Amino acid sequence: MPHPRLLLALLLLATPLTSSAAELAKGDFQHLLQAFVGQEYQKGFRHLGDERDFDHGHVLSRADGTPLAIMWHTQELALYEPAGGEFGYLNPQGRNWIQWISDGRVENANRYQRKSYPSGASWDWFRASELPGLRKNHTILDKMLDPDLVSVDLARTVQYVFTRVDCARASERSAPAEMTVVLPTNEPVCLALSR
Repeated sequence: MPHPRLLLALLLLATPLTSSAAELAKGDFQHLLQAFVGQEYQKGFRHLGDERDFDHGHVLSRADGTPLAIMWHTQELALYEPAGGEFGYLNPQGRNWIQWISDGRVENANRYQRKSYPSGASWDWFRASELPGLRKNHTILDKMLDPDLVSVDLARTVQYVFTRVDCARASERSAPAEMTVVLPTNEPVCLALSR
């Protein structure tokens, strides 16, 4: 008989991600990503699974740990690319997106930004040191969301990264962390998912 701790460890490893503690089951994440890709491909990004363009999202959760939305960041490194180039901005104001888990609706996150920030040492430092660079790069972080419009527990935000992998090799490995998303051009894109 295997040791009880070994059985517990095996059980935990075999258990899929749940919808608690700011986590989504891989299938739910894949479904939401697929819907986002269908809506925003060639408008908000060009290269799915490439860190220069679109490779991550942040699961935003309520105080009780229930996932509320995913904040997608597209064209993260476009600031460093030539304008009009393959990885340059499509639309600098279209970089931050909120997709609501309840209905899959996608909105530009700009409308949810704070108009002002609290005072205090850490917020003062953020406004002086980080905020100018974030604004220059058109980036909205979870703490930049207006809490009166989006009630998010910042301590529960979890980032998921999806990296493009060769589909032929992915099917050979059949790793559980990999998924396939189909672009509107009908091209399948295989992705390795990590946190």
